[in-house]
Amino acid sequence: MLIVIYGAGRFFGGDDAPAPTTEVTRNASPGLDGVIASKVPADQLQVGDCLQGFAGPLEPSTVVTCQTAHNAQLIGTFTIGGDSFPGPAGILAQSEELCKSVPLDPTSPLDTGWSYHFSRPSESTWKTGDRLVACFLALNEGSVRVSMLPPETSALNT
Repeated sequence: MLIVIYGAGRFFGGDDAPAPTTEVTRNASPGLDGVIASKVPADQLQVGDCLQGFAGPLEPSTVVTCQTAHNAQLIGTFTIGGDSFPGPAGILAQSEELCKSVPLDPTSPLDTGWSYHFSRPSESTWKTGDRLVACFLALNEGSVRVSMLPPETSALNT
């Protein structure tokens, strides 16, 4: 009987440790396609990264030069202070306020076709020390070939 229970536990992954995330290598000299890195996990994105095929703040993305067609950009990250979890509504309000405080390039094509997206701590991740808010600006439709950040902020990704 114990062998059956042990075997079932091994089969269903009861003792498996999560696979470590490997560091994605970034191409310092992207080719004509403008791809710097593909399938970049959200925790490896850098402020200023222009993202092609952005599907959400927790999904892996393709990082491209900002002159390459893209539909989103990681515009900033912030750490929320405090010891006690402010609740879902409090986290949402703080995240939105922080993301909307990021200065954008006034010459960029900002209009009503853009939406803010952000990852933020949940109550369970707060308990493990997570305080990070990552702010994304994403097009609802289409793509652009410019950075939404001022030139001094996005110089690394041009």
